[in-house]
Amino acid sequence: MLLLALLALVLVFTQPARAQQAFLRQFGPVEGLRTPFIYALLQDRQGYLWLGTAEGLVRYDGTRFVTFTKKDGLTEDFVVSVREDPASGHLWVGHYQGGISVRKEPTGPFTLADRATAPTGLRRPANGPPPVDTARIGTYLRRYQLRLPTGVVPICLLEDREGNTWLGTAGQGLWRHSDRHLTRYPTPAGSAPPVALCPGPDGTLLMGTALGLQTASGTGKWGRPFRRGPAVSVRAVLPRPGSGRGYWAGTDGNGLWQYLPSGASHRVKGLPTNLEVTALAYAPRSGLWVGTAADGLYLLPADSTQRARHFTTAEGLLHNSIYALLADRQGQVWVGTHGTSLAVYNPSAQQFTHHRLGKTGVSISSFAEDALGRVWVGTEGQGLYCLADKKWRHYNARHSPSTNFVYGLLALPALTKASDAGKWLLLSHLQGLSLLDASTGKFTALAAATDSLARDSRGPLALITDPQPMAWAATRAGLVRVDLREALGRALEVAPTLALTTAEVDGAPRQASALGELSATRHRVSFGFRGLSLAAGNEPLAYQYRLRGLSDAWSHPSAAPEAQFPGLDAGRYVLEARTRRGPAGSWSPVVRADFGIATPFWRTWWFAGLVLLTAVGAVFGIVRVRERTLRQTQLLLERTVEERTAELRQQKAHIEDINADLVVARDAAEASRKAKAQFLANMSHEIRTPMNAVIGLTNLLQATRPTPEQADYLTAIESSSQNLLVIINDILDSSKMEAGKLSLEQVPFRLPEAVRRLGAMFKYATDTKGLFFSVDVAPNVPAAVFGDPVRLNQILVNLVGNAVKFTREGGVTVTVEASPVPSASAGTEVDNAPNSESLPIKVLVGFSVRDTGVGIPADKLGAIFEDFSQANTSTTREFGGTGLGLSIARNLVQLHGGQLSVISEEGQGSEFFFELPYEVAHEALAQPSAHQGLLAPFEPALRVLVAEDNALNQLVARKTLEAWNVEVVIAENGRLAVEAVAAAPMPFHAVLMDVQMPEMDGYEAARQLRQLFPNAHHLPIIGLTASVLPEDRVLALAAGMNDTLAKPFEPAVLYARLAHFTGRPAGQDDKGIKEPELLPSNSSETTPALLPSHPTTLKPDWQLLEELACGNEAFLRQIVGTFLIEAPALEGLLAAHCSADPAALAGAAHKLKGQVAYFGVPSLHTQLDDLERAARQPAAAQCQPLVASIRQQLAELYPQLAARA
Repeated sequence: MLLLALLALVLVFTQPARAQQAFLRQFGPVEGLRTPFIYALLQDRQGYLWLGTAEGLVRYDGTRFVTFTKKDGLTEDFVVSVREDPASGHLWVGHYQGGISVRKEPTGPFTLADRATAPTGLRRPANGPPPVDTARIGTYLRRYQLRLPTGVVPICLLEDREGNTWLGTAGQGLWRHSDRHLTRYPTPAGSAPPVALCPGPDGTLLMGTALGLQTASGTGKWGRPFRRGPAVSVRAVLPRPGSGRGYWAGTDGNGLWQYLPSGASHRVKGLPTNLEVTALAYAPRSGLWVGTAADGLYLLPADSTQRARHFTTAEGLLHNSIYALLADRQGQVWVGTHGTSLAVYNPSAQQFTHHRLGKTGVSISSFAEDALGRVWVGTEGQGLYCLADKKWRHYNARHSPSTNFVYGLLALPALTKASDAGKWLLLSHLQGLSLLDASTGKFTALAAATDSLARDSRGPLALITDPQPMAWAATRAGLVRVDLREALGRALEVAPTLALTTAEVDGAPRQASALGELSATRHRVSFGFRGLSLAAGNEPLAYQYRLRGLSDAWSHPSAAPEAQFPGLDAGRYVLEARTRRGPAGSWSPVVRADFGIATPFWRTWWFAGLVLLTAVGAVFGIVRVRERTLRQTQLLLERTVEERTAELRQQKAHIEDINADLVVARDAAEASRKAKAQFLANMSHEIRTPMNAVIGLTNLLQATRPTPEQADYLTAIESSSQNLLVIINDILDSSKMEAGKLSLEQVPFRLPEAVRRLGAMFKYATDTKGLFFSVDVAPNVPAAVFGDPVRLNQILVNLVGNAVKFTREGGVTVTVEASPVPSASAGTEVDNAPNSESLPIKVLVGFSVRDTGVGIPADKLGAIFEDFSQANTSTTREFGGTGLGLSIARNLVQLHGGQLSVISEEGQGSEFFFELPYEVAHEALAQPSAHQGLLAPFEPALRVLVAEDNALNQLVARKTLEAWNVEVVIAENGRLAVEAVAAAPMPFHAVLMDVQMPEMDGYEAARQLRQLFPNAHHLPIIGLTASVLPEDRVLALAAGMNDTLAKPFEPAVLYARLAHFTGRPAGQDDKGIKEPELLPSNSSETTPALLPSHPTTLKPDWQLLEELACGNEAFLRQIVGTFLIEAPALEGLLAAHCSADPAALAGAAHKLKGQVAYFGVPSLHTQLDDLERAARQPAAAQCQPLVASIRQQLAELYPQLAARA
């Protein structure tokens, strides 16, 4: 019986396949389906496809086939029917011999079912397969004109929820009919593939081919090519306006032809006969527009009496090759070309307007206008454009992979409801056909990726709505018909389904739908799920999930069908998962699974309340106990406070008495200190004043040629006076250090030379006593340092003086060594120029004075540093002294930050040593000695302003600077100096500023210049002063000067300063530069001592002048001549203003001092300096003896200078 039924089916359904083609796929052993006979088909609620076969029940999930047999609980293997209970979801299986199996759980086993409870369709009275529904199968095959291959006999049919049709066959396996909306009609023999389409009469399709015009019926049957008209390629076809008025056909090189309904045809007049027509468009307001391959655009007016118009790039076209035309509802004509912008012709304005769509232009291939008046523009490579509400919207590969190349556009009418007008757009491209939902911007491919029916679309599209809405597309292989209603169903495709397959809790499998409440601890929960899709195509499924209660955010789409959640804490959770096919597919309905994790008892509300209640009780008890303890403690404290208060009152009264005594003692000590200071100042002044007269008169007596005996007496008087002044100076220094009023200078000086000068200072004393004297300076001692050379000299002179004094035989050795001071800045390059921001290098310099004298007893080593103390009284009687030298030396060392120490053994000599910290200075900053090489001229030349009121100083400065290639400008006072700088056409490189000048002194001039040039590097100012006092240098720097030099300046010092501040390299070797000897100034008392002492024979030192003259004897004679002219006048001023006008006296002494300094007479220079300082004091001392001494020395100096002039 079964064989007879199958034979009948073969006779019914097996017919030769016709020309049309559908997208059919067969599933057999290669795909995993082992049995070829299929008797029943079912899709369950989860989306699985179930197949009833003779070898078992087969399940298909879209990727693989799984077979269930008797081993899985089936009653028998031969399955002839399958049903699903819509209410419970139970799966019922009917067998060939009448048995029934059922599965009640999706993952459960199959069991034998009771026939009484089975669905009615399964309870058949006889064995065998159910009858074949031939009527339903035949209707389906006829509807889709589906012709199966020879020998394929369908016996069951199923339409799934994704638009596919499944056919179970007798012996040929399983077949799937996908893309039911597409039917391809290959080009028949003797015809050519279509390149142009338009609706023809009576529901036919008119095609332009390489053989001419040809028709096709609504069922895809091709007609013969038109016999009338040219048998040449037709590239464009357009119906004439009006019903049944024929067609226009644009040919490839044979002009434009018109076909009439009667069948007649003729070439359209008014156009060239050899036109290559590429596009046609008709606008009722203007006429027929003809696009050509290289000849621009033609317009055939609707009024046949008018001549055709020709448009090229000269009339506004962007290119003469036209690829697409569109006449919109407003009568505008849209012109598409390649590689340019879009051109639109407005008949009212009779001109073209242009739209720039891409940065480098677009290649337009097609146009369409939808029911809403939006214009769509398809391009080759630049995507799809839409103009709506005067705004362009761009679609490209980001929206759909095939959107960049659009060869054909067709705006679809409202197919299901009126509101759909303008919603759908059909696109053709190389990959096939697709639909665009203009309302959402979503693209839907109308063919699966594996479906080749609609491949190689050539662009032209046509719409035929009679009797059913069908769209036709031209491909390289023929025609493709699109059933639009079926296509819209695909666009609204059903998404894949998703099923939860597994669940695990801490690695143990559980039922996903029945996790329930998990125990109160952290759990690792994982889920497995599987997406089901029976649709054609190879896009993979992507999954998303989220766990509500943990996070509301969806996970990133992934191909892994699982979700893992480690370490879940207590709470309620709901797993939600979904899937989709491909990146643009629709998401499936969400599948949910809820579960919970119990809260531990210690995190429950009742436990928290209990803990809170216990804590409150404990706190209450602790507070009560604490309050009782505090009350007891408070009582004890009150008693203790009362007792301590009484004691404190007594102590306060006692302390107040002590403080009163201390205040009285402090006032007495302060009064004593002030009285001591006042006494020392007064006594110093009172002693120095008569002592000045004693020394001055002694010098005058020595000049009167006394007898030898008188000369001895005068020498003794002078020596005693000098010793007395030394004692006074020591007392004053000691007093100042005790009061903390002594401060140190920080100036650059040459340390090795300062030490070596000790040899010259003590040469006479050591030679007289027959002692040796050596100075040993280590090589690592810096050439120049920042410090106070005067105080260092005072320390060394005191120590060396003591050593020489207490040494009878042998000698004295001075040793100097240096070591670096470790610091964070060690190794940093040093630049000690003014305003330098680099960190200085510090060194620790060790000094040692060792003698072979009488030595010091060990028990007296601590007493020798006290004021007015010596080792013993016999030392005082034998060697003399005040006992202040070592005390002053120790205090000065401590003021430097060091410590003076001594090692001595009585009878063997002594060694005094100390270490002082210094900052290393650049050698160029320290004052060099007069022993240097030839100073090279500056290159390039310098321009220097010299502010000086003294003619001699002007002359010296000018001649010295001009020898160094310096342009010199002279200003007589400070005011002229400021005006000269402000009005100078060329800027000055530096300014040499005298401090004391009429009308405006150097300090005020420097302040005004610094306002004009705030940056000291732009205009360096070097002060010139005859004073060597530190306070004068401080005043100069505060006024804005960069540095100061003492007059008379040494050439090398001035040269080095100019080279440094102007950035010019010094033109000599600095190795010979050393610190010049400073003027004697070991006393800083307010009132200077007036000591008119001078050598018996005054002799000038010409070294400085010779250096200034650089061998120019005429220049030297000019300087001497100038001095001999000006000095007598200044000498007269000294005598005239000695008592009457101290200010005039000081000014005259200052000028004369500056001129005398050039001739190397230090005694005369010192007395002029003392006279100037004495004249500037409020209570000036008597100056007649000092003036007399100065005049006497000048009288001795004049003849010697005149001899050189």
